[in-house]
Amino acid sequence: MAPSLTLTHLYPDHLNLYGDSGNLRVLQRRCQWRGIDCTLQALTMGDRAQAGQTDLYFMGGGQDRDQVAVVEDFHRLKAAAIAADTAAGVVFLGVCGGYQLMGHTFLMGNGQETAGLGIIDVRTAAPGTAVQQRCIGNLVVQLDPAIYREIQALHQLPQALPPTLVGFENHSGQTFLGTGVQPLGQTLAGFGNNASAQFEGARHRNVFGSYMHGPLLPKNPHFADYLLGLALRRKYNDPDLTLAPLPDQEELAAHHYAVDRFCS
Repeated sequence: MAPSLTLTHLYPDHLNLYGDSGNLRVLQRRCQWRGIDCTLQALTMGDRAQAGQTDLYFMGGGQDRDQVAVVEDFHRLKAAAIAADTAAGVVFLGVCGGYQLMGHTFLMGNGQETAGLGIIDVRTAAPGTAVQQRCIGNLVVQLDPAIYREIQALHQLPQALPPTLVGFENHSGQTFLGTGVQPLGQTLAGFGNNASAQFEGARHRNVFGSYMHGPLLPKNPHFADYLLGLALRRKYNDPDLTLAPLPDQEELAAHHYAVDRFCS
């Protein structure tokens, strides 16, 4: 029987800025190319989540009003199941607004504090309404060495995988990591978590956050495979599982072009 994965898109109607749904298309297609059955489902406003029904969650970005709109629904209908799943190692990726909402609180520019989803120990605050401060532009990150080693270990054959991530950021929120949360890596170009941290993204267990729109995964196929590999290893209780290589010449050419252009 072919291996299978279920991917869950949280709030696709509200949190889908900058084409972030493309991340799920990449994951789905990379599964199909490897003969992995892949089911894509959506959980939106009014839907109740059930624990144990998915292998990977994705939540994209949105404007402040869209982020606020989903919080009450999340706590009422989804929080308990997702908390149980992520505690059990289910993979979760949040991008930009989705990343901010993963934390405990999000302080908006008008001073309104919104309760986050609380699945990772990060906090985000936006500059005051009188401060015109945004972290915007192309973003290049040197992956955390431990994460990079894990990415390399998931591939069946030795490959010259890039030790970097590339993407585009556009956020006013300034995110700060709490206890036990590590960044995805060090910022080489752009800002990342905030205007002064010099680090981008967050990882705790199999929960990941990033400010990289664009979307993130098409130009970072090695990171897409990392998420899929973690989900498969957990589902099939196989810590030695590896992924067959794919012909990623075009994807990696786009990746290296961004690194060369914005880090030279």
